[in-house]
Amino acid sequence: MTHHTATCRALAIAVLVVAASPHHVRGGSSILPKSGAAMCALTPADFQNAGIPNASKPTANVQDGGASVYCVYAGKSAATGGIELDVFFPAGASPAESKATYKTAVDEGPALTPITIAGADEAHWSANAVSGGPPFATIAVRRSHLVFTLGIPASRDSQAQIAKLVGIVLQRF
Repeated sequence: MTHHTATCRALAIAVLVVAASPHHVRGGSSILPKSGAAMCALTPADFQNAGIPNASKPTANVQDGGASVYCVYAGKSAATGGIELDVFFPAGASPAESKATYKTAVDEGPALTPITIAGADEAHWSANAVSGGPPFATIAVRRSHLVFTLGIPASRDSQAQIAKLVGIVLQRF
């Protein structure tokens, strides 16, 4: 087994464990489509619990009538060393449009590798992406009409951190 294959399997298992964990079950309704800043699904406490201490309340840049939101929790962007969650929901008016939005999210940034994530239709990630700034861990995920990307500073723990956070986002939508 290659290091890459082992890393992908470990991330998939970590996301599966987090998604199945009773400690992360939310109550109430899911985040609704086109709900703008409410789609900034993660809280500073979520990042703190994942071992990322420098997240604050997100600055939300809402676009597309509330269907797209760029949530920055630290810095200017994930690519510049910050923390960022971008959500597109719905990501398109049809399954084909949602898949195209996901493809754009995967293709426009640093090279990402396919990975299996429990609860997702598609996912690509990198533990050590670079896009004009310091290395960062990033993942793009699609589940039906939900597409999101998450970027956090790269560290020796970023694989477990990003897996935990992806599980939380998937539960909240």
